[in-house]
Amino acid sequence: MNVNEFADAQRSHYTVYPSLKKRRKGGSKIPFVNLLDGKELTQNVERRWELYHQLHSHFHDQVTNIVENIEVDLKGEISNMLFNGSKRKDTKPCFNTLFLLGSDSTTKIELPDIDPNVFKVLIELTPKESPNVRMMLRRSMFKLFTSADAELHNKTSVKREVTNENMNDYEESTEANGEIMGEGVREEDDGLGQADVSYDLSLVENFKALFGKNLNMIFNFKEVDSINFQTLDNFIVVLKNVLKNEHLQINLVFNINTNMSNIEKNLPQSTIRFLKRNYHTLDVSSNKGFKYGNRIFQSFLDTVDGKLNLSARFVDFLLSKMANNSNHNLQLLVKILDYSLMSYFFHNPFSVFIDPVNIDFLNEDYLNMLIRCPTFMFFVEGLIKQNAPSEEIRSLLTNKDSTLADFFAEFLVRENPINGYAKYVTQVLEKELHIYNYNLIELYYNLLVGRLEIYLERWSAYRNSDRKLKFEPIDTIFQELFTLDNNNELLSQALFPCYKSNLENDMLHWEHTLPLGQSKTDDETLLKLDNSMAPVVGHMFKLYREANSSINVYDFYTTFRDTLPKKEIMDFLDETSDVDSNIHRLLLENEKSRVIDKVSLALFMQAVFDFDHMGIIKTQNNRNYDVIEKCIWRGI
Repeated sequence: MNVNEFADAQRSHYTVYPSLKKRRKGGSKIPFVNLLDGKELTQNVERRWELYHQLHSHFHDQVTNIVENIEVDLKGEISNMLFNGSKRKDTKPCFNTLFLLGSDSTTKIELPDIDPNVFKVLIELTPKESPNVRMMLRRSMFKLFTSADAELHNKTSVKREVTNENMNDYEESTEANGEIMGEGVREEDDGLGQADVSYDLSLVENFKALFGKNLNMIFNFKEVDSINFQTLDNFIVVLKNVLKNEHLQINLVFNINTNMSNIEKNLPQSTIRFLKRNYHTLDVSSNKGFKYGNRIFQSFLDTVDGKLNLSARFVDFLLSKMANNSNHNLQLLVKILDYSLMSYFFHNPFSVFIDPVNIDFLNEDYLNMLIRCPTFMFFVEGLIKQNAPSEEIRSLLTNKDSTLADFFAEFLVRENPINGYAKYVTQVLEKELHIYNYNLIELYYNLLVGRLEIYLERWSAYRNSDRKLKFEPIDTIFQELFTLDNNNELLSQALFPCYKSNLENDMLHWEHTLPLGQSKTDDETLLKLDNSMAPVVGHMFKLYREANSSINVYDFYTTFRDTLPKKEIMDFLDETSDVDSNIHRLLLENEKSRVIDKVSLALFMQAVFDFDHMGIIKTQNNRNYDVIEKCIWRGI
């Protein structure tokens, strides 16, 4: 036997590379198809594609600008809280504390312009550089002294990380220059095995006398969750002792990548209370909060100039998916809006009329669909109830003298009142009521369903402006033609397919996917077999669903064999034996029951092999070969 053939026979899987058909040269490169039962003009398809491409590019340009400005806005907010806010809430000395929630420690803090009266220094401490209070203090004093000395001698700021060699050199220098750094370290044992650490911060206390400026120190603690909390607490206590100096201001920035409760649980409550005398919290994760999500959603509404509506079902779908995927909110929001815009232009022939200039292409094929719109039919019913002239109603239905076309053209130049009012509500909330922590998507949903007042009641400031923001939902004619919707869960299946349920449904109802009697020949025997027997995996899956988590192989096989359509199988084998010598030999050398056993075993082994590679069962790494273990799919 050929060695390559033998090696190929031992493979557990095969890779097939299908040959791709070459595209016809000169064909259309537009991925859209002709709608209106194929009657849509080619130029209309091209205009739909151009309009979609234009809106898609405009929307993504805005998203790019929003994402790029996140870091700039973040730096501005941090600087404003650290340097422009109120320093103290009372007369007692305290830190200016900033908790950065959701920070990955890459957030940069920029110092403001040089102040002739105040020296500002940024001291960054990582868990690796903070094994104990002694090392934390020495690194801090090294950074402070080198920065101040460089400015004093008009040198550029030292922009290098403090290595162990730097620290060794610095420790030697501090012993030789005790008049600058003070007496060093003093540790007193409290008798309980823990040292009450105290350090002499004479450089900080005498900074104004040495350099002639006030001092503003910013301690940026990176990866706070990984720093020893006892060491961190001792360091805060040490810094607390020098707050009595009037020339000194200390800012503490904590980069927290878990949550505030974890910090409050590990630090002493006395320290937490002291830090919260003057503190701010800022969610720096671009995935969380509503600020940037609101901007992206508003940019999407502005992209179509208020012509495109969003159904309540679609907005509710947005809210549910955003709530379940909080780690990638911005990316997920863009993905859903992007796909919904594409699907709308792909399947809706009226999408070309978002640009009113294209009204010239309105013909009978479009008009026949217009008169069947539910909102238009409801409008006609209203005219009948109001005893409108019958000639006017008939002219609308028959488009006499272009009445319906003119009526539709008049609708196109109007803007969606809901989109405009949503923007008005946000302006009132931000500029007049100074409310910024609202979710525009949720606000838009409540606006659609008529519950805007209930949503806004959560803010007490709204009660003074409830009349100004009162809005009644308005039904717009032809709105279903220009509405993004999640019809029949189309977006749910396309963006978040239920793989497990889809696979189960296909195997249980295989006739929905594979037509009955699908064969290459007109053989009646094969047709009967196809109609009476499901595909092997479908036949076994019905038995698999009723089995326990551990399935006995022999019992599974006997049940599989007994449920097969034996008569149809034997008829097919008899018919095929005339042209297949192997099947003919099988029938001659074996009895009918033995033939059924061999065929059943072959089909059973094929189904087990398929189930194993589909991940439905586990056969490998199982010492008990008499049992097949069910594989439970989680999170799919």
